[in-house]
This record gives sequence, C-alpha cells and structure tokens, in this order.
Amino acid sequence: MRTPQITRLFAAAAVTAALAAPALGQVKDYRQIKFPDMRTMSIPKPERIVLDNGMVVMLLENHELPLIEVSARVRTGSRLDPAEKVGLSGMFGTVLRTGGTKTRTGDQLDDFLEARAATIDTGVGIDSGSANLSCLKQDFDEVLPVFADVLRNPAFAEDKIKLAKTQANSFISRRNDNPQGVMNREFAKLVYGETSPYARTSEYATIDAVTRDDFTAFHAKYYVPNRVILGVVGDFDSKEMAGKIKAAFGDWAKGPAVKDDEATWQSSPRPGYYYVQKEDMTQSDIIIGHMGIRRDNPDYYAVEVMNEVLGGGFAARLFSNVRSKKGLAYSVRGGLDSNFDYPGTFNTWMTTKTETTAAGIDALMVEIDGINSNPATDAEVKEAKESILNSFVFNYDSPAKILRQQMTYEYFGYPADYLDRYRENIEKITKADVARVAAKYIHKDQLAVLVVGPSKGTDRPLESFGKVTKLDIAIKDSKGPATAVAAASPESLTKGKALFEKVVTALGGGEAVDGVKSMRTVANSTMKGPMGEMNVKVVSTLSLPDRLRQEATTPMGPIVSVLNGDDSYMSMASRGARPLPEARRTDLTKSIHRQAISLVQHRNDKDFKVQSLGAETVDGAALEALLVSFGGEETKIYVDATGRIVRQHYRATGPTGPAEMVASFSDFRPASNIVLPYKSQTTMNGEVQQSSVTEEIAVNPSVDEALFKKPDEGAAAPDGAANRAGSGGK
Repeated sequence: MRTPQITRLFAAAAVTAALAAPALGQVKDYRQIKFPDMRTMSIPKPERIVLDNGMVVMLLENHELPLIEVSARVRTGSRLDPAEKVGLSGMFGTVLRTGGTKTRTGDQLDDFLEARAATIDTGVGIDSGSANLSCLKQDFDEVLPVFADVLRNPAFAEDKIKLAKTQANSFISRRNDNPQGVMNREFAKLVYGETSPYARTSEYATIDAVTRDDFTAFHAKYYVPNRVILGVVGDFDSKEMAGKIKAAFGDWAKGPAVKDDEATWQSSPRPGYYYVQKEDMTQSDIIIGHMGIRRDNPDYYAVEVMNEVLGGGFAARLFSNVRSKKGLAYSVRGGLDSNFDYPGTFNTWMTTKTETTAAGIDALMVEIDGINSNPATDAEVKEAKESILNSFVFNYDSPAKILRQQMTYEYFGYPADYLDRYRENIEKITKADVARVAAKYIHKDQLAVLVVGPSKGTDRPLESFGKVTKLDIAIKDSKGPATAVAAASPESLTKGKALFEKVVTALGGGEAVDGVKSMRTVANSTMKGPMGEMNVKVVSTLSLPDRLRQEATTPMGPIVSVLNGDDSYMSMASRGARPLPEARRTDLTKSIHRQAISLVQHRNDKDFKVQSLGAETVDGAALEALLVSFGGEETKIYVDATGRIVRQHYRATGPTGPAEMVASFSDFRPASNIVLPYKSQTTMNGEVQQSSVTEEIAVNPSVDEALFKKPDEGAAAPDGAANRAGSGGK
C-alpha cells in the first residue's frame, strides 16, 4: 500500500472516531452538554496620531482586500442648531457633499468618483458630524485630496441648498404618515421636553429661515481640524498613510478652542396618558416610559442584562408573555436605553389591534410591574448573559467596526479599553444586580403612556385609565395664509360687500345659488406628477354643505375619495377601502369651501367677511381683488367686470411643503340656472399642476346616499356615481 493511501485511511479513521465519540457519553437533555470556557479575545488597537493642528488620526491596517476606507467624526450635531433654525445641520450635512467644492461642482464630483467606483458621503446627526470615503487602494492617492477638499473647502452651491430645503420640506409634509415615527417623535417630547434639542423638530419656518450664510458660518465654527477625529482602515502601511494624511490635512488651520453650549432637557417627568388621533390606522401604537441613563453609568452592565430579560429576544418576557402567550402584539420590545453623553429613555412599546388597545396597555404595565415585583430568576439572568456574550463577537467582527468603536470612545472621552472590559463586566452581573437596577431606574409614578391610533373601535376608552391629554401633531405653516393682508378698514369692507354682490348676481343670483343642494361634474384632467403628465377622468358628486365623492379613473386604476365626516375614506383597486388620510380630508374640505357656490351660500354667516384689496392687472386684464374669509379660512379671489371669479390665490400643502396655489377659471356657461366655469388651470409655486375641461355639470341631481357610506375595511367601494346619480338639470 502506498504512503498517500495509508495517510488517507488514518485520516478517515480519525474523523470516524471523532464523530463517534459523543455517542459514548450521550446526554438526555441539551442543557447537560458541557462546553469549554470562551477564549479570551484579542481586539486589535488602531495606531493613534495627533497632528500639530489638533486633528486626531487613528490607523488600522487590514490587508484582506485592496480597499481603503476613511471616516471623519466632527464635533458638532443637530443639538447645536439655533432654535429658530432647526434643520440647519441636517441640510448642511447634505450640501457639504452635494454642493461641491471651490474646484469641483457637486455634479463634477459625482462623475469623478463614479469613474473610480469610489464614494464620498457626508452628514450630521444629533451629536456629531460625519464624512466617509471608500475607494480602491490604487485610487486612494487621487481620491484623498478630493475628500480633504470636501471637508475643507465646500462651495455650498445655491441650487443644492434650494434642493436640500425642498427635500427637508418634503420630509416635514410626510412626517405624520408613519405611525411609529409619530409615536417616537411625540414620546421624545414627553420625556425630554418639546424645546429640548433631543426632541424638537424642524418646521417649514425653521427651514425657510436658513440661508447660505448660515451654512458657511456653521462650517467655519465646527469644521476645524481640532474638532475632527479621522480614522483610516484598509490595505496600507501605517507609516506611509500617516504621511499622506499629514500632506492632505496638516496645513489646515487650527480653530479656536470653543466650549459648545450644553443641550438641555426637562428636569421633571410628565407622567400621564397621552393620545394622538390618527384615523388612517387600523391598529394602535403604544409606548410607555420615562427618562433613562447615560452609558457611563456604573450600573450600565446590570441594566444591559435587565434589558435582555425584559425585552431582548424571543425568550424575553415582553415577547413571550405579551406576544406569544396573550397574542396581543404584532411587535413588542422594551428596555432602559442609554446614550454616550446624554440620557436615553426607558420605554416599552407595542403595535396591537385597535380593539385590543386597552388590553395592550394593561399587558405592558404588567411586565413593567413584574420586572420589580417578580425579579429575574437565576435561569433568566444566566440565559440573558449568554445571549449578550454570544452576540458580543459581532461588535468586532471586522476591522472597520473596531475602528468606528475606537473613534466613538475617543469622541466621547471613554477609555480605549471600554470594549475589552465589556465581557468581563457582563459576566460579573448577578440576579441581585438586576433586581437592584430595576428598582433604581424604573419608576411607575413617572411613566408617560402614549397611544397613536384611531378614535373608535378600542376595547375600552383611554379615559378609563385616567385623564387623557390629546396631542396636536398638525404641521405648522410657516408663512401663514398666502392671502394675509393689512387689517380691513370700514371702507374696504363696504366696497368688498358691494363687489361680492356682483359675484352673487353673475353666478345666477342669491335665490338660485341658495337652492343648490348637490352637484355632479364630469371632467377630464391632465395632472403633473413625479412620473410626468397623466390623463385622469374625474367624476365628482357634491352634497352641500360638506360631503364630497370623487372617482378618478387613472392609468393605475380607479381611485375613490369620499369626504363624509368620520366615515371619510379612500379606496384603490389594489387596497380596498381605508380611512382617508387627515391631510387629504383637510384638502377636500377646503376645496369645497373655496368653490364659488359655497362662498356665496355662506355670505350671511356671522363670521363671513369680504374685503376689497383694490384693482390689480393680472395677465393684462383689469380685475378687482377680494379677500373672502369664513370658518377660519381665507381665499383671495379676482373678479372681472361682470362679477365672475376668474382667479383664486390660496395656500396649500404640496408634496414638498407649503405651496402658493393659483387657480384660473374660464369658459363660463349656464348649468341649469347657475353660471359656472367649464375650464380651469391650477399652478403650484408658478408651475402648472393641473388643467381640466369639464364635460358635464348637473345641478341638483338625485344622489344615492350609498355613495357616501363607508364600506367594510378592505372591501371595494360602492359602484360609481356615474351610474347611481340622476342627471338633474344642466
């Protein structure tokens, strides 16, 4: 037999023996299996260098792949934004990169990086700024100077600032769409206080207040080398890399030593029950909690184990009891969170069906009580520690992660061996420690309970728990009504009333207008959207004073919107009926109030007021401008010599925030005994958004009440109005 064959046979026998060995000492329970102690892990340390200008540089070699990554951590953050310009830092972080530099525009920078499969990105978070570079080793010498140029010499191009503002306003306009986003935002206000930098939100006004000068001042104040920690990881020689970093950043002038203002939060908790009404939901999001701790708290490790017992995973109490056993939660979690230099929050939260909202609150309260009244057992603590330690390796499973952690410890002033001591400190925790920190940091008398969800359908009223404070999440309009003018004088009101009488006459006269109870219109519209122009046929059934059904036939299928008080809904072929979003309800209500017939029918209301703003020339035509207000709404209308309303100016919320809207009307014709426009065009901020040509207007058609009835959740909407409303007069 040849030697290789003998070797293979011995190897096979060794493997067979190894596989057979466990069979000689099999155990009946997996928990009896003995494992050796975990080996001591050796975490590599980056080389730390401080340049003459104060920049801290951390280098960590990794020769596995021919890649190099650079990360910068800058001492700044959104918590330093002026209160009147919240949102400045977020936009700054975007435009720092997109706005280009003094030698390359943002678009040229895109082309340069794309040709080398490299990336540079920048941003500003709540407690720091960041900038990151990733490229192939072979391109590093070319790309590093560009990265330095972005940090040191940003151009802040005006067009990119405008784009960033548009994007910021777009985020504001959509911020109430995500229920959990609403929950987290409002909970932060309850814990930290509405004016705290850790809870405040940008508004249209604060975004609008930011100028390019603010960007340059922000950069000059915070983006100096002695406020920067720079980390480099990848395929390089540390000595050579140190020289390259010095060449790119060594001549960057050091900034003055400035002590930043301390970000504050409220000192007293705000316990109680709070509610955010959100009718476009079929479930409730619930969060309960109060202020938490900082990560440098000596009890941090015991808190980590307590968190694992309470809400760490599938075996944790919240998941096991609330979700698995009681079946109350789609998702549930909880724990005492911490941040590096300001306190986190203690919170437990869940998503549950609307009809189990109160039961969900009860279930969370049971677990909050239980972590104290029913302390963690030895078995729970043992399992929690094993779970934490078994996942611990993922904190340093790549050199890039290790470098980021070391940069974080440097940034917040934590010891460099903080990560090394983590395992040892977790292993020391006992069930007595867990019981102690639960009693010390979880306070039932400080709990704020917040529910986000619909107002109807809960298993019992929220008031059964105690006094409920309803929170207002309406998005503030920065500039107020577009029609805002100087206070009305007696003369302007007298003239305005006389001119409005001409409007009543031109429309058909007071008696004819007051006799309108319903209308049905069929129109073909061309709408501008994100994907370009779209042709839509819209059938509208209006039942005055405040009910409306719109059926739109679109290329994506039919869309139905019904405004009918609490039964308002919208329906799409792919989704069935759902509650009408609040923003859409508001828009439809205001659109009814702006209609000429509605304006005239409210002319005798106590709060109805019409003010003459004087003559104006619009598109070459001499028109009279009037400001009409009632019900808290204002509309600026333009009237021609015959009394017809040919133009309206108003303010609305568009896809990217507050928008100046202008509606123009033409082709006036009789519809029964009322004279109405058959053509219209609407612009938003000067750009045409919609053009409509009306095919048919029916005045006082018979209206089937089923058109406004809300179908069951998920069911299809009622048949079209075109088939169920009589023709009426024309």
